[in-house]
Amino acid sequence: MADELTELPHLPMEIIREILAWLPVKPLCRFRCVSKSWNSLTFDPKFVKMHFNKALEHEDVLHQRRRVLVTGVYSGEFYSFSLDEFLDNDDIDNVGCDDENHELSVTEVSRVGDVRGSSVFYSNALMLFESNQRFSLFNPVTRESKVVPVFPKLGRCDIINAKLYGFGFDPSTQDYKMVYMICEDCAAVRRQHPHSPILMELKFGVYSLKTGYWRVIEKGYPYQCLSHGGMGKLLNGGIHWLVYRDYGDLSSMVLLSFVLAEEEVREIPLPPRFHNEGGGVYLSVFRDCLCMILGYGEEVWIMKEYGVRESWTKIRISIPPCEWVHSGFRKKYYDLLLLEDDENKLVLLNFDKNIFRNLSIRGVPEVGYAVVYLESLVSPNNFGITD
Repeated sequence: MADELTELPHLPMEIIREILAWLPVKPLCRFRCVSKSWNSLTFDPKFVKMHFNKALEHEDVLHQRRRVLVTGVYSGEFYSFSLDEFLDNDDIDNVGCDDENHELSVTEVSRVGDVRGSSVFYSNALMLFESNQRFSLFNPVTRESKVVPVFPKLGRCDIINAKLYGFGFDPSTQDYKMVYMICEDCAAVRRQHPHSPILMELKFGVYSLKTGYWRVIEKGYPYQCLSHGGMGKLLNGGIHWLVYRDYGDLSSMVLLSFVLAEEEVREIPLPPRFHNEGGGVYLSVFRDCLCMILGYGEEVWIMKEYGVRESWTKIRISIPPCEWVHSGFRKKYYDLLLLEDDENKLVLLNFDKNIFRNLSIRGVPEVGYAVVYLESLVSPNNFGITD
């Protein structure tokens, strides 16, 4: 009888795959020790994709696996926490508004290994982070990483005025791509346009995780970017930057999209009544919409229908005047924003009521970056769902 009770039932592999696909990543990694077949299963690209898609298909699984990753300004180290769990356990709707006496505090925080980085970006299942001017792909749960090869030389560079970057997942090829862009003052191009005193040109290189190599795009684009070291905003299959068509002419601002699937450049129309008269203008993403912000938030526009000029809508967000970025976290009517002022801080914005609450993180006095990621088995070294 004892043997009958302890004997495990024999289940078809299809059922085992389905059961395991619902589990969190950390238990699955421990289960690799159960058998060779289970170990192989967790590295199988089809299972990795099946496991990842559970979070996209089921809201409860999404909330279980979704985490916020932040970097400390002073330490540069990575920390993560479950904001979904925090919101479920804390009745923030009955907490006072932006009064410091009612500041929300997250205490259940995990340190994400010994990874240190000056910036971090996320797409689909992997992160790209920069450390000591080198970029690496990283899975914050399995702690696997892969160093991106050194950027190739682009074009006929005389003077490089700026370097910009982008990172995203291309579903058309099931591949992760990093985009490297330089703005060069090219004498060869100027010789073709003798009436223009200065002509800038953008050149692009694309790194593919599948191939492990960079591809230089030979075509140059006649734009000028004034910012340096910025990361483009990923949305709708394209990476976006603000550039200028004419050197030194702020009125010639252009919203540029590098389309990952075609690896081509397209212009996105600006708001019809948007005027840049020398004030700071920067690009963000708000609720899956492109967002243009003038000055320190005095004027905010969102593009409700991607690519449609007439869909630009001016909105009002009641937060302190400063530059801000959306972390990617949204639940019900709450959005998590990082305010980039003298003391970087996180706020939970109730967009419906147009109020916000400060959010502090235990052990992280000042936040450098904040992004949202899904716990997954995707490996930068084993391609995971990129196969």
